[in-house]
Amino acid sequence: MLEYFGISSHHSWAKVYLHTELKASFRVSLAHSKTPYALSAWLRRGDLQARDMAAPEYSDKALKAILPKLREIMAAHPADFFEQARVLCLQAGVKVVCTPCLPKAPINGVARWIENNTTPLIQLSPRYKRNDIFWFSFFHELGHILLCGKKDVFLENADYTGADLEKEKEADGFAVRWTFSEKEETEVMAADFRSEEVILHYARRFGTHPAMIVGRLQHRGVLGHSEGAGFRVRIDWGGHCG
Repeated sequence: MLEYFGISSHHSWAKVYLHTELKASFRVSLAHSKTPYALSAWLRRGDLQARDMAAPEYSDKALKAILPKLREIMAAHPADFFEQARVLCLQAGVKVVCTPCLPKAPINGVARWIENNTTPLIQLSPRYKRNDIFWFSFFHELGHILLCGKKDVFLENADYTGADLEKEKEADGFAVRWTFSEKEETEVMAADFRSEEVILHYARRFGTHPAMIVGRLQHRGVLGHSEGAGFRVRIDWGGHCG
């Protein structure tokens, strides 16, 4: 266990994850989490996965330049969607990994900076197996990297000390703009949005996936959970996560 975490004693683990080092470096602490051990093990796995990936120097400009291509991948959602997105992000200096879920660590993902705050890491879990949830979460984490500071860590759907709700809203807004914008949503809402033909029409017109439209309208409460369910794509994480 000590070798896994790269530390010399359990006191070192507490120092890193509960007390001074993690909080000083990243403004977060797992001290008040109900499952700090599981969360730390999951985070550490992401560090080890990222260590094996070579990436160029991170560039804000390069990341912004690939956003339209990432949206195209989202709209098409090919079988190798994760690998395509991972390779594109790596070209911009962003490491993206998928880490299997652990018991007592029901976390969706995390955005943080590693390697002395030089490299952004997006660590996702296969907890949800719907393409609309994945893509919104993915762009949400990209928003954190582009909009927030290098000392901010954002654990999605996890209890910890240091959560910044305002920055979470900013990242949500970024994800909305790149998956299915509010302007686009207004246009769909003015149409016969319960028609599958209409949803497909607007998905093609806006360059998004129909599941993103259905997911948003369900979130708004104007579509029932079963309405448009056929547009959602179930994700088989078998070959993507490790």
